Amino acid sequence: MAGRFKRQKSGLYRTSIQLGYGPDGKPMKKYFSAPTIKELEQKIMEAKADLANGLTISDNTTFGTYAENWLNIYKANKGIQTRNMYKHKLTYCESLNDIPIRKINRMMIQQIINENAAHPRTCEIILLTLKQIFNSAKEDGIMLKNPCTDITMPRHIPQEKRALTDEEKQKLRSAVLQPQERLLLLLLYGTGCRPAEAYALNKDDFDFKNGTISISKSVQFDNGRFFSVSAPKTNSSIRSVIVSESILKGIKHTLDKISTYNVLGDNTGQIMSSYKYDTIFKHILQKAGLEGSGITAYVFRHNFATECYYAGVSLKECQRQMGHTSYKMVMEVYAHLDEKKENTRSKMSSMVM
Repeated sequence: MAGRFKRQKSGLYRTSIQLGYGPDGKPMKKYFSAPTIKELEQKIMEAKADLANGLTISDNTTFGTYAENWLNIYKANKGIQTRNMYKHKLTYCESLNDIPIRKINRMMIQQIINENAAHPRTCEIILLTLKQIFNSAKEDGIMLKNPCTDITMPRHIPQEKRALTDEEKQKLRSAVLQPQERLLLLLLYGTGCRPAEAYALNKDDFDFKNGTISISKSVQFDNGRFFSVSAPKTNSSIRSVIVSESILKGIKHTLDKISTYNVLGDNTGQIMSSYKYDTIFKHILQKAGLEGSGITAYVFRHNFATECYYAGVSLKECQRQMGHTSYKMVMEVYAHLDEKKENTRSKMSSMVM
């Protein structure tokens, strides 16, 4: 396959190898140059090895180009927020953009992680994104090995999830709220739904006769602006949530004061920007005297799982109610509460000889 070594006027030695045949039946060649025959032979040997491993050795696609194509083609059907998350994490990898993707090595990846070591969770998502991109490049025959192996990561200590305290619950109950504020509070507290699922609810989703709320939609935002209402990410998220009689009564009373079909829409019933929903949530905490408490919308979700545990709801049913694909999150809550309930240290202290 190798042609004769030819020395050019520049002093470089040059040769070629045949890659195969084009659609017109003519041979396809790749040319190589090097200052010495030994270096040229090394290039040829590496090229033949790549060819034997199914790599497209003539491909010098840069990381930036490939990453953009990967996002636009392989992630085209992902939600807008997921795509924006990938876009944002790729901004941390701009030092790779002009490098041919096949030439990126582990040291380059480690350098990116080191530069962002103060933010361990960000590093985890950067590495996850890069692993997907390089695995895709392997499948496309552009590179032989994923350089994201054996990367040293900064230690990540996840923030402990918590439920609402009794004092916080009492303050929230006592707060004087506008109808939409009260409705959002009741939905987050009484159903365990995700915020974007609550924003998508309309009056037809409430079944007061059977005591349920139908959750089948989720609002998508693009950089804070309303983008679309679509089906949730997984089939598990489509569910009918059973609501307690007390919460349902409060929801019905509040809905009677809301005239729009989209119950958490603006004055015309249109879904608002995420910033406006954030403001509604902020007002709830302010009016309850809980500003700066660290309560987020997802604290309510964790609280719902906790309430399910103490109410004797099975792990499987709690998972269904919350729309989780797996048991993991609910199991973590239940296991933690089991441990507290068990109070092993106190019981073991009674063991004497």
